[in-house]
Amino acid sequence: MIRDYHTGEPGRFRERSEERPRRASKAYLARLVGVLLLLVLLAGAGLAAWEGYRRFTRMSYFRVAEIYVEGNLQVATDEVVESLGIAPGTSLLEVDLASLSRRVLKNPWIKEASVRRRLPLALTIQVVERVPEAVFIADRRYLLSADGVILSELDGEDLPTLPTLRAAARRRVRPGDRILSSEMAQGLAVWRQFQLANAVQGERAHEIVMGGDGSYTVNLGHEMPSIRLRAQNMQEQLRRFGAALAASGRGLESFGDVDLRFRDRVVFRTLGGR
Repeated sequence: MIRDYHTGEPGRFRERSEERPRRASKAYLARLVGVLLLLVLLAGAGLAAWEGYRRFTRMSYFRVAEIYVEGNLQVATDEVVESLGIAPGTSLLEVDLASLSRRVLKNPWIKEASVRRRLPLALTIQVVERVPEAVFIADRRYLLSADGVILSELDGEDLPTLPTLRAAARRRVRPGDRILSSEMAQGLAVWRQFQLANAVQGERAHEIVMGGDGSYTVNLGHEMPSIRLRAQNMQEQLRRFGAALAASGRGLESFGDVDLRFRDRVVFRTLGGR
């Protein structure tokens, strides 16, 4: 028996097989367009929110109207406020507090500074100031803090009651420079120990000169000798000095200088150089 199976036309089968990838491509494009539209909407919403935030922060209600400064004794309040560099109309919500603190710290008298907001209209600046620890003589006379920062230059008429450190050699410095070294720290320690020891009754150290060999010279002032010593074992050096001075039977003003650097003796030089 012969059966005749009817099949579709070959061209129609090819058309159906070609329609499937076209439909898949159209579906992919539709999804892609949807994703792009969603991204555009999200971007638009983000920009609108950002613009709204900018408008909110720039409202006149939040403009900086007052600035308070706390903890300042040496530096004038107006000087601290001016160092912020805040333009009129600046929003309290837009200022960079860390950047403002760094600006305040450029003043050598200020050791620590923090700036905080006081909503809705004010900023508060809290500072910790440095205090002068000594007069440092280099090319000129300067006030020096305990952490070795040059605070300011001294005028000729300024005579603070502070220890004076003289550099071993002339050097150029300026306010704001940090120059603390182990020699300078020891020089200040020498001054303190000399004052506490009261080795010379009624006399105070007017100036400490740093020597190039690690020694220090204590100048007692007009018509008084200079005393040269080491920073180590100062108490023992001053004890031997007091005993030797008493044994000499002479007043300290009769000597030109005294050398305490030797372990076994104290060297007195008279005004004539002997």
